[in-house]
Amino acid sequence: MRRLAAALAVLALAGCGGGSGDGGGEGAVGDVELRVTVYPNGVAGDSTTWTLECNPVGGDHPDREAACAHLAALEDPFAKIKPVPRCDEIPGASPEVALIEGSFRGREVEETFDRSSGCVFERWDRLGPVFPTGF
Repeated sequence: MRRLAAALAVLALAGCGGGSGDGGGEGAVGDVELRVTVYPNGVAGDSTTWTLECNPVGGDHPDREAACAHLAALEDPFAKIKPVPRCDEIPGASPEVALIEGSFRGREVEETFDRSSGCVFERWDRLGPVFPTGF
């Protein structure tokens, strides 16, 4: 019984993030150092790359404050999303692709996002302010 209690205590402490700012609750951003590359016309076309740092806010991202605030409000912005039924039939696909690389709340990130079908729109849209438009 003591081993179970000790194991639960260790898991609870690990889940708290140890006060290091690595995801200790809603609104906690912790260290964020990301490189965001957006290909508005697909990976065969031109691209624009920005850096984004949060806590403290920095980098050359065109709307650092909004992007950091948006990331802070999401528990796991890079989680996969379950596709909606018949998602391939949702109209409006576009060639946009984005690549995010770097460090987010103490873990390495290398994620690709696109808008190729209704199956992936929600995942792209969830990070809206991180992928600036009109550049």
